[in-house]
Amino acid sequence: MKSRYLLIALMVLFGCKTPSSSAHYRLLMDSPALIWEESFPLGNGHLGMMPDGGLEVETIVLNDITLWSGAPSDDSNPLALESLPEIQRLLLEGRNDEAQYLMYETFVCGGQGSGHGQGAKVPFRCYQTLGNMILEYQYPNADSVTGYQRVLCLNDAIHKVLFDKGGQHYERDAFLSRADDVAVLRLTGPISFAIMLSREEKAKVFTEGGGLVLCGQMDSNVETVEGMKYYAKAQIVSNDGEVVCNDSTLQVENAGEAYVFFCSATDFMCSDPKEYVNEHLEAAVKKGYQKVLSDHLDSFRELFNRVDFQIEAEEESSRLTLDEHKARFLNQDDPWLATCYFQYGRYLLISSTREDLLPPNLQGLWANTIQTPWNGDYHLNINVEMNHWPCEVCNLSELHRPLIRFTEGLLPSGRKTARDFYGARGWTAHVVSNPWGFTAPGEHPSWGATNTGGAWLSLHAWQHFEFTQDTGFLKEVYPMMREAALFFLDAMIVEPENGWLVTAPTTSPENAFYHNGTTPVSVCMGSTMDVQIVSELYEAVCRAADFLDIDGAFADSLREAKSHFPPMQVSDEGYLMEWLKDYEEVDMHHRHVSHLFGLYPGTLLTFTHTGSIMDACRETLVRRGDGGTGWSRAWKICFWARLHDGDHAYRLLKNLLQPAIDSMGRHQAGTYPNLLCSHPPFQIDGNLGAAAGIAEMLMQSHDGCIHLLPALPALWPDGSFKGLCARGGAVVDCAWRDGKVRQVVISSRRGGTYSILCNGTERNVMMGAGETKRLRF
Repeated sequence: MKSRYLLIALMVLFGCKTPSSSAHYRLLMDSPALIWEESFPLGNGHLGMMPDGGLEVETIVLNDITLWSGAPSDDSNPLALESLPEIQRLLLEGRNDEAQYLMYETFVCGGQGSGHGQGAKVPFRCYQTLGNMILEYQYPNADSVTGYQRVLCLNDAIHKVLFDKGGQHYERDAFLSRADDVAVLRLTGPISFAIMLSREEKAKVFTEGGGLVLCGQMDSNVETVEGMKYYAKAQIVSNDGEVVCNDSTLQVENAGEAYVFFCSATDFMCSDPKEYVNEHLEAAVKKGYQKVLSDHLDSFRELFNRVDFQIEAEEESSRLTLDEHKARFLNQDDPWLATCYFQYGRYLLISSTREDLLPPNLQGLWANTIQTPWNGDYHLNINVEMNHWPCEVCNLSELHRPLIRFTEGLLPSGRKTARDFYGARGWTAHVVSNPWGFTAPGEHPSWGATNTGGAWLSLHAWQHFEFTQDTGFLKEVYPMMREAALFFLDAMIVEPENGWLVTAPTTSPENAFYHNGTTPVSVCMGSTMDVQIVSELYEAVCRAADFLDIDGAFADSLREAKSHFPPMQVSDEGYLMEWLKDYEEVDMHHRHVSHLFGLYPGTLLTFTHTGSIMDACRETLVRRGDGGTGWSRAWKICFWARLHDGDHAYRLLKNLLQPAIDSMGRHQAGTYPNLLCSHPPFQIDGNLGAAAGIAEMLMQSHDGCIHLLPALPALWPDGSFKGLCARGGAVVDCAWRDGKVRQVVISSRRGGTYSILCNGTERNVMMGAGETKRLRF
């Protein structure tokens, strides 16, 4: 709070705009949603809703982040370990095509794997929609509607529908409370309506105890194993209207105001879903709407209001619809949309995860089908990691914990995969995973063979420590990180040409190269991404061991092994090589740029430590181009920010915000009308990755200092941010004018010495725990 008042005073002194958490982040539409991708998302990390704001009939898509088909199963393959020596021999002899063919026969998970993205009917399982809440409205007159607005208020996490009809004003509010774990609808105006719940399959609907119930049991697709059970219920409260329970509907007659409370649970998250739902509904109804609303605002704002980012030229949003803002942004400039999109990413992260449940999946927690695209699972070759890039820098550190807990939950399966597929100690995970602990190679070696998923996840635990400096946490996660490193000590082999230690077999996700100039092949050894990830994992484990003053011999063994890793290689054309050899890519503009992991999110490639490689990184990005899927464009924002090129990062932001539905109604990469990212279809990683990328444009702390405005676009000459976090436990507020930092307020959670770099100068600041200092430049 002290830093907040200091920054306000400085802003006034220097004539800069005062940062605030005012409710100007309003996404406005002037008509109901005609497709799901026009609906605005609500969530509390457990429950999700997407109302379409319909006038006569309103459909609200419902979600529960724990609702999955399937069950734990044995995914081992007895042929894998037996065939591994032959696969490695073929790779060492340069016969990659033969090695890949053998892997198709032997080195894949047992069973059907992820069902090639159709996991709802196979044991792998699938994240699924909970169903729909449908409201049918009756009005006292047939007059036309005027003044329609559909609004998502980001600062309050409230969805509003407002309109006039026949001289009457109508409002509908909806929110999902983190504090009470219930969804709440408030409907006002002289109105009657019926409410129904539905689901395409595995569902029963009936009234019970004055509420409307939706319940059922999912398919496990595993013999003798029961599928997940779920229970959901809606309850209506109205002081002036009559509530009638029919067999499968609730009816409200002649109400001036009515409230709908809703909750859901599964036996994945609790032992008795029905009891959980009834207890939470009873408590919320007893508490009353106003108190539930107040507690919702407190719990949400405590997270959302930690960070603010403003560009001085921005305008208030109330006058323009979201479509108008996007058109202005793409055709000229709209600073408001850039700041709003950043905060939208933070909003989505807050809304799609909570500390005691699952991390956000490929769609956060919003799905509208039984067979969610790509099973709505956890892809470990970038997607689930990208979902968490904003956690630390954007001051939502506790929302990193579900991913870390998820990672710890993979250890039993990951140990078995390490042993059964590689004959190795430690643990590993490959490309696809789910709440049931899937860690085996995917069913298709061209993408499923990458075995650095567990290593990448383990680096998130180290990053959490770097930002929080929480020693107790580091002690807790060190064994997990150590075992991830131990796997590679056992599994890596020596390639004969240079004597380098390499992973084998592996891929460079999800790219392919021409083997012998003609045959497309994906399987390789020692991909550049693998070298970078394992290097960073070894370094993190060594630093953790040193910090905790333990495990010195093991750390020394990692340092020795790392000294034999392949160096970063630059091609004759100046780009960073993706494989051990300079193969020709099948797709030069491939969406993955995996060999730049060390540039971002990694910290291996920096101007300070590997300056000679940075030009090769730039050339790699120029060669790849600015296109790609939605999340790929978000990743490139991060890359260009790390290269300190703010204007190019801004260009990628514009590319990302291109319409995801063309004039023919076809879905393409970009951004949907509701600002959700399109792969296509919708994937949330692009939203969250872009938010992290914008933060990297404003502040970086990976290269030995806190670098302020390292990639500021020319279009953002005056502005401010507050609450961004840096490694070492620092929280930073900053204001700038004419592209130059004018003042900084820095608070230290743990104490230490911080090097602040801005305006071409560097200053060291010594601070105690809990201390706040003001700096002028």
